[in-house]
Amino acid sequence: MTSRTPGTIARGAARRIPKRPFAAALNTVLPVRFLRPVFRGWLSLVAAQPDRTRAMRELLELNEDAYSWVDRAAITYDGGVHAKHRLIAYHDFFVERVREGERVLDVGCGKGELAHDLVVRAGATVTGIDLNTEYLKFARARYADPRLTFVEADALEYLPDEPFDVVILSNVLEHIEHRPELLRRIVAQVHPSRVLIRVPVLARDWTVPLREELGLWHFSDATHFVEYDPELFRRELGEAGLDVTELILVWGEIWAEARP
Repeated sequence: MTSRTPGTIARGAARRIPKRPFAAALNTVLPVRFLRPVFRGWLSLVAAQPDRTRAMRELLELNEDAYSWVDRAAITYDGGVHAKHRLIAYHDFFVERVREGERVLDVGCGKGELAHDLVVRAGATVTGIDLNTEYLKFARARYADPRLTFVEADALEYLPDEPFDVVILSNVLEHIEHRPELLRRIVAQVHPSRVLIRVPVLARDWTVPLREELGLWHFSDATHFVEYDPELFRRELGEAGLDVTELILVWGEIWAEARP
């Protein structure tokens, strides 16, 4: 069984991106108001190439580079937690479907933001599993609580040998190659009454089929094995013995509840 995680890609990307002090120093010498017209001029030259296919490919690649910087900056902007947690309020979907006193297993808990909300707002007892050491270091430092436990492990190799009322997989399944196999193992070993899931939708933007047409990677993340539509999502969960009882399409994602 193979997985690719955001943490692995993030660490690799960090080695390729110049350190912030250099960028800050450059911006002091050449403020954005001077650099932006140069950047726009460069884009116009790229777009004006006689080879239209090459021009479109290069513009899409530049757009992806710019978006990746926005994504990284959104974490700094909100003090270490990505601004999307606050802006799209996806925690509410999970919090509203967990009852006080329930035991929750958060698979791929990342930095612990959602796990902590489930403790504080839903009154649950939560165990979070993640294989990223740095994420868990952040989680333990910021979200210490007697009802919250973080375990460093790969969920493909380790699951707690005890029952949980609810299992959460928030932006996790798309990073797993053999998803029905993992879901079956979760149901068999953890015995949840329900599974709450968040995954990306493939048809999120018109540039997705264009990128595919041009031979570019068209998923929203290089570590994704799959991106969904409702039919594929229901089919995969059905293969794992899970019935989708609620499905919401929002923010280019599927938010769903499923039951064995």
